[in-house]
Amino acid sequence: MKKRYLFSATASLAAFIGMASSVMANPATSVQQIDQYAQQGFGSTVSQVNSVSELTDVDPNSWAFQALKSVVERYGCLEGYPNKTYRGNRPLSRYEFAAGLNACLERVNELITASTGDKATKEDLATLQRLQEDFRNELAALRGRTDALEAKTKDIESKLFNVNSKLDASVVMGVTGGQAGSGNTIFSPVRSGPSIGDSPANQALFGGLTSTSGNANNVSFVARTSLNIRATFSGQDELLIRMRGVTGQDVAALFSGVSGGRGSLFYALGPDNFAYDRSSVTAGTTVGNAAVSFDKIRYVTNIFTDKLRVFIGPRIDLFEFIDTNSFANNEEVDFSSGFHINNPLTTFIFTGPGGGFDWQIFDSLAIRALYIAQNGGSAIAYGNSGLFGGSNIVATELEFNPGRTASIKLQYSRFQEQGAVLGTALGSRGVAGVTDAYGANAEWAVFPNLALFGRYGFANSRINGVASTSFRELDSTTWQAGLAIPFGAGNVFAAAYGQPIRVNGGQFANGTSFVPSGIEGNIETFIRLRVSDRLTITPDFQYIFQGSNISGNSGISIGTLRATFTF
Repeated sequence: MKKRYLFSATASLAAFIGMASSVMANPATSVQQIDQYAQQGFGSTVSQVNSVSELTDVDPNSWAFQALKSVVERYGCLEGYPNKTYRGNRPLSRYEFAAGLNACLERVNELITASTGDKATKEDLATLQRLQEDFRNELAALRGRTDALEAKTKDIESKLFNVNSKLDASVVMGVTGGQAGSGNTIFSPVRSGPSIGDSPANQALFGGLTSTSGNANNVSFVARTSLNIRATFSGQDELLIRMRGVTGQDVAALFSGVSGGRGSLFYALGPDNFAYDRSSVTAGTTVGNAAVSFDKIRYVTNIFTDKLRVFIGPRIDLFEFIDTNSFANNEEVDFSSGFHINNPLTTFIFTGPGGGFDWQIFDSLAIRALYIAQNGGSAIAYGNSGLFGGSNIVATELEFNPGRTASIKLQYSRFQEQGAVLGTALGSRGVAGVTDAYGANAEWAVFPNLALFGRYGFANSRINGVASTSFRELDSTTWQAGLAIPFGAGNVFAAAYGQPIRVNGGQFANGTSFVPSGIEGNIETFIRLRVSDRLTITPDFQYIFQGSNISGNSGISIGTLRATFTF
């Protein structure tokens, strides 16, 4: 039998002589130390054998056979694999070495304590000495590699700015352009969101419409940079601090109101030069530099059990916890449109101070709840402000997983809106009211290379008067559906079609209707190409029908070439 074959079979015995004296001096301490290694690495992959003959791959004619026989039958400290093999020709890990040695040391310690059992013979000692000399070079090489790894680990730790924290980042760059064609005109609401478009109520109350030439849009360069600091204090928690800056406008900055007011590129600047994700409190620029702010700070930790998480922070993203979807939720690497990444009714007030919990009741059932106050950091006693005195949202979600590759999420959100931008059904200003929104989110990976997904939302808004005029209740809906086709490692083709928020029923007390003339429809398709673990390239195409729910609007075509870097 070759030396390499015997090495892993007898290395624990070779080390025995070098450690025996220290074990006998303080056997309990040494065994305890080595037992820690055994528990880490060996697990349940080995089993005790009572005779070396049980090991089917050990040659009885080998000179090592008798040594193995003695260790098994005299000391009972040799372990094989459950299939009765020893695998003497495979490399020996430190964990396996520690586990084998530990078994022998425990047995020796028992013999010493009980003062019973056969004494080691001269032949045993001679065999051990021979093994130690035979594998002197291999043991020295292992010791050298271990020392080098420990030194490298200490060097890496010394260069960390904090051993409890790590830094990761992403950069999204896109070149985008689109138009509705020469000779066409695109109409947009002046002061309201797209959901009431050109309705008679919008015309009477908010000043009508603005018009823009269909070919007025420029090709533009947009970019968003995010830096994340993640710290843990117990290993079961995470403090996330995110810094973000955005530069460059998308097509919806010109044709305002399309895509439900969330933009054709959620990571770009909108018509007011503010990012659609509201990542900055100052207006962005179109010259390449970006104002950076701490746009997300939240702490997540397990409580009582690893199935219950709680989160709290002065700046929380609602859609990090509610309405997630494996195929339509990340604007950096899948759908770019702000409409397609979430349900715009159940997650409309999507960021601010607040907190909540996520409870995985069973493997197939979970419940989540979250509260966000839009201006919750204000101490002013009047106006739309305060943790409980201003506009806020309570969002809940019940998730059911009928199978490993399927998920159904049922949602309920309640908005309390106080004198600010009423964004849910109307997008109007200067009103206060309550909106109850109901949503469903489903996904199903039918096959490894085909997945289906979709969302639906319905909302009922009860709004108090503007001036002396009262609203009746308003009903609004939104929906989206799509498919994804993964191919290769990290690559995917996906397409989705949907309707952004649209008021379907509601009027002034005098009968003036809020229902617009059109029904906006958005189609988006992309191909994500994974160049490397750190870079993806994503061509993206969008087409918007009857933008802002105005029937007279021509279709808008939008093309984007996006690159996403992560590091």
